[in-house]
Amino acid sequence: MTSLGFVSQLTILGFIALLSAAAFSDIRKLTIPNSYCLGIVVCFPFFALTSPQPVDWPGGLAVGGILLVVGFVLFTTGKVGGGDAKLLAAAAIWAGPGLLAEFIVLTALTGGGMAILLYLRHRWSRSPSLAAMAATEASPDFAQQPMPYGVAIFAGGIYVAFTLLGLV
Repeated sequence: MTSLGFVSQLTILGFIALLSAAAFSDIRKLTIPNSYCLGIVVCFPFFALTSPQPVDWPGGLAVGGILLVVGFVLFTTGKVGGGDAKLLAAAAIWAGPGLLAEFIVLTALTGGGMAILLYLRHRWSRSPSLAAMAATEASPDFAQQPMPYGVAIFAGGIYVAFTLLGLV
């Protein structure tokens, strides 16, 4: 277990709390308030300044900036929501270059799992029985339905937080 000071641990707990609030908001309203993303970004310097281990804060800012640009492009093309793009970039600052691959892979796998569950729920809701579910067609606009991707970002972010706490 990593030996972190109280303030470092507190900032990581703040990161977890803000990720949780963002995911919960995304589930309930399909929106992620800017204040949660901003809070995640604001907590990071406190962690970087108080951590007894070196923190690659320039790398974290670079990773977050790159993902913000990529997210903006995806948002303008209608591929992702604006809140999802901002939350991904904010959480990526914490991951930095060292944890970025794991963060992205875990986020993507969780998002894929959520998509499968939403698809199965959709098919189930259109089917008169479990036996008939395989023969039931999905509606043509199913792929256009919004998905609370903040939950997937939460999963990747929790991995990052637990790693920083020395729990993974």
